[in-house]
Amino acid sequence: MSADSALPSEDRFTRPIAAILFFSIATMVVGQSCLFTILPPIGRQIGLNDMQIGMIMSVHGLFMLFAGPWWGALSETVGRRRVILIGASLYTISTLFFGLVIEAALGAAITGISALWLLLISRSIFAVGAGAVTPASMALAADLSSRENRLRAMSLLASAVSTGAILGPATSALLASLGLAAPFYFIAGCGLVSWVASRAMLPAIRTTVHSSAPSFRNLLRGRVLQIAAASWFFMCGTYGIFAIFGFHVQDRFALQAVEAARFMGFGLMGAAAMSVLMQTFVIRRLKMSTKAMAAIGVPVTILSFVCVWIATSEWSFVAALMLNGFGQSFVNPAITTALSLSVGASGQGRLAGLSTSTQALAFLLGPISGAALYSVGPSVPFVVGCSMTIVALGLMLTVRRQTQAE
Repeated sequence: MSADSALPSEDRFTRPIAAILFFSIATMVVGQSCLFTILPPIGRQIGLNDMQIGMIMSVHGLFMLFAGPWWGALSETVGRRRVILIGASLYTISTLFFGLVIEAALGAAITGISALWLLLISRSIFAVGAGAVTPASMALAADLSSRENRLRAMSLLASAVSTGAILGPATSALLASLGLAAPFYFIAGCGLVSWVASRAMLPAIRTTVHSSAPSFRNLLRGRVLQIAAASWFFMCGTYGIFAIFGFHVQDRFALQAVEAARFMGFGLMGAAAMSVLMQTFVIRRLKMSTKAMAAIGVPVTILSFVCVWIATSEWSFVAALMLNGFGQSFVNPAITTALSLSVGASGQGRLAGLSTSTQALAFLLGPISGAALYSVGPSVPFVVGCSMTIVALGLMLTVRRQTQAE
């Protein structure tokens, strides 16, 4: 039994708990997704090159790579709630610091190189916090939901990610006119609300050590390893393409920094809005296998990237990203659910940590490689990213069926 509750499994995943997990993850994702919209034009304005901007986005993945598994394992002993509270504190403080550095750099109070190092430090702290919130929330949702309702619970968390992906670009688009640092102050305020709500609404935690919990070495093999690899290929490919969207629209449509931020903001809002609608009203009610969902989502995602490349206007760009949101609304819950169902209750914390680490590795390599490939040729990140998503589909479709004993 989980350390978080002693109630029957069918009664534990209540609406208040679901709401606070949703809000905690969405707030964290807002702090990350806004970077895709606003950091490329900000970075260029304060004198950073495209590779340095890619580094700022990628350092998040480097720290989450190690923080995710550590926090996931720690949540097995100290409890999910405590880990979520620590993580919310870290990403709130770091986001406030990020905004202050941006404002200082734009006002020429610090040099571009100083801003680069301070922004890297800020994103590192943010990643450690995100590395706590993500696996602890995933594990808590798995703890409190039955196997039959696992897709519904994981779809909720996927919907939280998509909602955060909406609010991040929306925040950038709506608040950029008040100052390019304003979105980060707003996000820090939301982080504070998230901490207070988590403290008040999540159940009290009892410390319980899972003696039967599998080690990371025993966990990451066979079926779990193959699904985790599929997750990495899909996310690395998509992150690499998303990371250069800011460069793509600014160069293709000859936009200034604020205009590019708004342009990107509306596009990513469209993508995330479609994803939320699908996961809220369609995906959670489907009786499809995870393989079938991947078989639908991956080809649609690839088609959306092709449409982004050939887009000739703002509206066609937004429509292409909405198509991307449709595709990813199938793929992300399919991968998360397949992973969660691959282990028992005693391994959910470590599995959530490994899942977070897989995503982090993709975020580490995707943006920086996307920026490097974009300097080779604007179309190269699209070709490489689409190829990686095809590999992900192949891995998902060839995962062997889980036996009753497993």
